[in-house]
Amino acid sequence: MLKKHIGTVSDNKNINGLSFVIQHAYPYQLHYEEDILESRNDIVGHYRIS
Repeated sequence: MLKKHIGTVSDNKNINGLSFVIQHAYPYQLHYEEDILESRNDIVGHYRIS
């Protein structure tokens, strides 16, 4: 189980228009910018500063 951490919303988007999330979840992670907003159900919030 992963510990709680903070991800940053990217300006890059998937084909559905949802932003990627930049995160560092574990030391052997291959990609730090991931398309996870549709597939995760444990995200408690996401915010964007403009």
